[in-house]
Amino acid sequence: MEDYSVYVKMRPYLDECLEYLSQYYELVVFTAGEENYANSILDVLDPDNLISHRLYRQHCICVDGRYYVKDLRIIRDRELKNIVIVDNSIISFAYNLDNGVPCAPFYWWTKNDEEFLFLNSYLMDLFHKDDVTELNWEKFKLQAI
Repeated sequence: MEDYSVYVKMRPYLDECLEYLSQYYELVVFTAGEENYANSILDVLDPDNLISHRLYRQHCICVDGRYYVKDLRIIRDRELKNIVIVDNSIISFAYNLDNGVPCAPFYWWTKNDEEFLFLNSYLMDLFHKDDVTELNWEKFKLQAI
């Protein structure tokens, strides 16, 4: 066992986004990161425990030994039409494209990043839909890629 220092740059508006969306959504983090590493970061990013559940690399499907796909069908007590996954990598939600909301990647040097503001707005539009996949399909057309 070795200790490592890890530095994390929070994307602007993360706190506001989590606080706002937690009033409407059950927030779950589904990461391809390993559990110990992810928990260390999430414990700092979410001190108020607004995130209800955490899923990790062991919950992903490893494809070709190098891609980790987050298959939402493992969530058996929810209907897919009510589940949204936000990720900067479309491969991450390749098995559930119409549940996916792609977002721009974040880099520490990015200035004036407002991705979470856009996300809040779009997710509130989705919140009022009976089936999130319909609006996602119409908006992003990921099946056509």
